[in-house]
Amino acid sequence: MVRPRANVRADDIFFPAMTLVILAVVVYGFAESYFLAGMVRAKLPNALVHIHGALFVSWILLLLVQTGLVAARRVRWHMTLGILGLILPPLMIVFGTLTVFDSIRRSGTPVPPQILLVGDLEPLILFAGLITWGLLDRRKPASHKRLMVMSTLAIIAPAIDRWPILHHEVLGTLAVYLALPLLLFAYDVWSLRRIHRSTWVPYAIMIALGFTLLPLSQTALVQRCVAWVLRG
Repeated sequence: MVRPRANVRADDIFFPAMTLVILAVVVYGFAESYFLAGMVRAKLPNALVHIHGALFVSWILLLLVQTGLVAARRVRWHMTLGILGLILPPLMIVFGTLTVFDSIRRSGTPVPPQILLVGDLEPLILFAGLITWGLLDRRKPASHKRLMVMSTLAIIAPAIDRWPILHHEVLGTLAVYLALPLLLFAYDVWSLRRIHRSTWVPYAIMIALGFTLLPLSQTALVQRCVAWVLRG
């Protein structure tokens, strides 16, 4: 007997597609220095940067697999694999922070160190908060999946900043960074006829952090933090 095919839900298309967009953003930004250079064989500054890159790519691939499993109705597999969602984020935050410090010491980018420090640490803090919220809401699928996507969008500014067409332009990077979540806004309006709280609250925080980046980077506290990192 032929079993009836399950109806395809809009979420089963949108969220895997959104994850592919995130992956494309990251690949485009780091294509020359990392992906096309062979990843493991890429001539990165040190082992720390290799570990950092591997962790962040692993997270995006995990997100892609997880959204695919849900779309395929493999929820049990999704929940089993979700244990990596408890392991990877803390490692990403620790190694992400260490990599920012290392980049400042090496003058690894043309971005001023004060902006680099604030611009990279703020998203890591937001990522930690959104991941925690998402794990607490893991039994609320609509909220959980949006928070997983928004948490990942929160940390992709470094990839956008390395797009060849932007040339490390801070305002251009910020514009693209704040534009990408609008895809989720549009989907919410189309599918829910409203903006889900797990979409607009993270986005409001992203906007607040984006527009405080330059003023905060000029404060005495950040200046002292940069000086401390350079002495380390």
